[in-house]
Amino acid sequence: MMPMPDMNTRDVYQLLLAFSSYSEIKRKIILCLAHIYPQAVSGTQLSRMIGYSGKARTLYRGVLDRLKNDNIILLDKLTPKLYAIRINHNHRLMKLLIELSQMYGSDLKEKFSKILEQESQNG
Repeated sequence: MMPMPDMNTRDVYQLLLAFSSYSEIKRKIILCLAHIYPQAVSGTQLSRMIGYSGKARTLYRGVLDRLKNDNIILLDKLTPKLYAIRINHNHRLMKLLIELSQMYGSDLKEKFSKILEQESQNG
């Protein structure tokens, strides 16, 4: 049995409050990135993983920039048009979400891993 994550009731409550204030697409992005942590993904990969039909650059223009400004995610610029997107593991509430995802989210992690694997085979 895995040890319990280092969390308290107040942190869990604050995480729930934060999540309730996010739009559906922000919640999908954050949950996806928490489940695949420590892996980073491109905008195109993230779009596919969350079932977003729009172009990856649409995410960059708004949602990802806001999440970055809120220190929820990290965007590492690899080339002028390619970013590596990952959850900010130094953010107290995101660290809690990562711990919960790793402990209880094996089904979602497997789902996201399969999508990434299919993309790497197609790319």
